[in-house]
Amino acid sequence: MGADAVVRRSWVSPAGGDRVLAGFALGCVAWLAAFATLTYAAADSPNLARFVGEIVYLVPMVVLVGLSLWAARSATGRLRTAWRLLFAANLLWLVGDVIWAVLVYTVPEGPPIPSPADACYLLRYTLTITAIVLGVGLKVRKLLDALLVAAAAAAIGWQLIIAPLVPQTWNASDFVTFLYPVCSVIIVSMLAALMLAGPSRVPFSMVLVGAAFGVAAVLDAVYAYTTVLNPYTSSTWLNVGWQVEVLLLCVAALAAVRHVGEERPPVAEVSFLPALVAVLIVGCLALGDLILVGQVSRVTLSLAMLLLVGLLIRQIAAARERVRLTEQLRTAAITDSLTGLHNRRFFEETLAAETAEHRDGDALSLILLDLDHFKAVNDTHGHLVGDAVLAEVASRIRRCLRATDLACRYGGEEFVCLLPRTDAPTALDLAERIRTAVRSAPVTVAGVAEPLTLTASLGVASAEAGDGEPKRRGEDLVAEADRALYRAKALGRDRVLEYGPSDQIEADPPYDLPQGLLWLADQADRVNGLGTRGAAVSRWAWQTAARLDLDQAVRLATAAAARVQGLGGICLDCVPAGPDRADSACGRPARGARLLADLAQRPDLAPLIAACHERFDGTGHPRGLAGPDIPVGARIIAVCDAWSAVRPGGSPSAPGLAAARLALSADRGTRLDPEVVDAFLALLDAGAVS
Repeated sequence: MGADAVVRRSWVSPAGGDRVLAGFALGCVAWLAAFATLTYAAADSPNLARFVGEIVYLVPMVVLVGLSLWAARSATGRLRTAWRLLFAANLLWLVGDVIWAVLVYTVPEGPPIPSPADACYLLRYTLTITAIVLGVGLKVRKLLDALLVAAAAAAIGWQLIIAPLVPQTWNASDFVTFLYPVCSVIIVSMLAALMLAGPSRVPFSMVLVGAAFGVAAVLDAVYAYTTVLNPYTSSTWLNVGWQVEVLLLCVAALAAVRHVGEERPPVAEVSFLPALVAVLIVGCLALGDLILVGQVSRVTLSLAMLLLVGLLIRQIAAARERVRLTEQLRTAAITDSLTGLHNRRFFEETLAAETAEHRDGDALSLILLDLDHFKAVNDTHGHLVGDAVLAEVASRIRRCLRATDLACRYGGEEFVCLLPRTDAPTALDLAERIRTAVRSAPVTVAGVAEPLTLTASLGVASAEAGDGEPKRRGEDLVAEADRALYRAKALGRDRVLEYGPSDQIEADPPYDLPQGLLWLADQADRVNGLGTRGAAVSRWAWQTAARLDLDQAVRLATAAAARVQGLGGICLDCVPAGPDRADSACGRPARGARLLADLAQRPDLAPLIAACHERFDGTGHPRGLAGPDIPVGARIIAVCDAWSAVRPGGSPSAPGLAAARLALSADRGTRLDPEVVDAFLALLDAGAVS
């Protein structure tokens, strides 16, 4: 806030009144009183009257021009345009008055009419009308309302002010004199229309401008009357009235400077009020014509026709505006304001329509996208940065899709793409294109030092065409894409997976582990000559847990622990021994398991990894747990790990299948849980174990 604003605010009272503006208004009242006194005192002295009426009269005019220039520089928006035009209008007014004063002093018989001063005055009215129209700014319906009210107000002005001044014969002097009240009536009519039909917020400075020109309308009418009866003289009391107009405009200009951007409180809009006012005015004029002259005048009839046409056009404009507003509300209801994409509601409606309208028609595919580790972006940089990232990702998705595809924000950091008439291979290509676009370039956000690298996991589901059956329900497609997305994240993120048959999905467990840790586990297996042992044990553990009908959480934890438990030996060797070797022997496996679980970002895996060397009969280590005291996941991993050692092809000395089954059964009840062994052998007999 600048120093000028601080000073300005210090002069504003707590009640909302502006002391500077109030003091200036009181000064204007004092000036008006002094000018009226001088005018009265100069009534019997032509020279003094001429000095007061032509020279002293110009003092507030000079002040008005200066304040108008200040207001034109200080105002903003449409008000700045209005006050620039008003400054030009007031400058023309001052130039016209100076020319008039010069003519008064130099032409003995008085200034001619018309004169160059009249040209300045009439051009000033034109600029003022333009300033009012441009300064307020109206939409179509508001403009029609304003024209209706202006026409009705102008009709009153015509009947009461202008009509009596229409001369029987026209000459240049009469024509110019006649134009002054006409211009004033037009300005007052427009201001009255804007007050009733214009925006609900009208700046206080413009209200004062309206009051000033209301005074001008009356004064111009009186001037027109007096010039018909008597020649104009400098000692006329009309000068006092015009001083009132000048001073009101001065206060308006200062108000525009002092209260930049401040407006009157909004008032409730009554849409039918402008038309009602116009109808009532025309009705009153018609009634007045019938009472006074016994018939409705042509002016009233013309105005009635104009009113009828205006009302019809207004109704058409109102109907169009309602349609536009309805469309805007509909667009807002189905659009995500942050990304500009359609929202989940619109997606669900479109998906339902797409799946309901086709039975044996075209294929339909769906892509579900989730940004990887997006929570870290919000936690580290804040939600504003997160919003900027989402908007950029939405833009990249939109650029990858075709005109017939639909991209929507599904919720949070999830996006969904609906692909009509698209088969699975094409959908996979589009999904891969989107994944590449997301990770192709880091996102630069203002205020963040380093660009943000993003990746995304995508799941694809498709309903093929030509199978003679209705397409799967929309929620089924979403569920399938969601399962594929979950697997993509579980397998390390930053990848595209397609939904497949249940046996294919079950064959590859959706463990959620860091990609780097999976890579390290595979490298450890290769170095130890075990091939893909970790992945195989994890897959068998996943299938065995399903055979035992364990819940999903236990199955996921078992598969994940089996996937990385081969790293346990490395982690145990890295744990330093304590001073008590016996305590160390018992505590090191648990500490190593916790370390491995921390690396996997899965604390729920620590009990399973630590108990992988326990035996069902209680003779194992590190704690000597037995039977049900051993976590069921650890018992399953033990069976699958044992099979990896005895299965055919497991090692150079591995026995055949029958011998391997006997070897596994031999440990049943001692090293291995009998129930788990039976479940695993049942899978082996069914051919589910590869």
